[in-house]
Amino acid sequence: MNSKERVRRAVTFTHPDRIPIDIWVLPAAMQRYGQELQRLLDACPKDFAGDGFASPWPEEQLYEPGKVTDPWGSVWMNTIPGMMGQVQYFPLNDWSNLRHYKPPYELLGKGFEQVNETIRHNADKFILANGGSLFHRMCWLRDPQYLYVDLLEEKEEVFALREMIMQYLLKHLDFVLQHDCDGVVFSDDWGTQTQMVISPPLWRKIFRPCYEALFDQVRAKGRLIFFHSDGYILDIIGDLIDLGVNALNCQVACMGVRMLGERFRRKVCFWGELDRQQQLPRGDPDGIRAAIRESVECFSAAEGGHIFQAEVNADVPLVNIQTMLEGWQEMADVHQQAS
Repeated sequence: MNSKERVRRAVTFTHPDRIPIDIWVLPAAMQRYGQELQRLLDACPKDFAGDGFASPWPEEQLYEPGKVTDPWGSVWMNTIPGMMGQVQYFPLNDWSNLRHYKPPYELLGKGFEQVNETIRHNADKFILANGGSLFHRMCWLRDPQYLYVDLLEEKEEVFALREMIMQYLLKHLDFVLQHDCDGVVFSDDWGTQTQMVISPPLWRKIFRPCYEALFDQVRAKGRLIFFHSDGYILDIIGDLIDLGVNALNCQVACMGVRMLGERFRRKVCFWGELDRQQQLPRGDPDGIRAAIRESVECFSAAEGGHIFQAEVNADVPLVNIQTMLEGWQEMADVHQQAS
């Protein structure tokens, strides 16, 4: 069974031969460890590949020290090499600017030149394309300290901004789905450490219909839907499942691995993750192995429903990365005995 089929079977609960593996390495980690880290990654190849889309605007600038303006007019400042910067200037902090504001439509359809070749080169891998971010983009255009109040007050401008970004995402998604990807991932961080950034009823009123439209477009083309959100999102996991999310990447440590397993095991495929706030950077190898065993116990079933995944930053000791990768490989087939 190759990686493409393995991931598809894990996500659709149709008995993969083992638990698939995925790992996200931030540039800062690679800059710190270089070839030592690359050797570990080569020894434990992941089952995923990107679709080869290359942003017409070099997004790697966001990880380099200095100030840069993105195509949407947001000005980013970065002081730490290899880490994503933060927006310093928000073009829509003055709502009057919305009247004449236009997204960078000139970028639509660009950056796909190498996609078909990339997919052919990774024919045995699960190809995951990027569907974009709605809420993130809103927060990069208008300072969240203002945007949260606008959402609470349900200002007319908020709905106009939401619809403008939605139309851009839907057009971009048209181009994405012209290519032979296996799944599409959408990313928006909806949680703080202990609760959602807006109330669940407000999320359902303002944002659930948007995700429904995006997901429907993906599902109509027979592709799988992946979703990423940082923070505590317990209140909307059921909504995401109802909307058709096949694989969910979330910070399980914020909500509790066992509780999530009790409530949602066999209802959605848990696409990671190991705790990147405490366990990976500050834990020891024994604790990491115990966390891997717990994730298998809580999320894996014989028919699937689990993907090993973690995000590695420069604060994670190399020995912990090695322990994690070796632990994944050792436990990859345990789902066959899970009930």
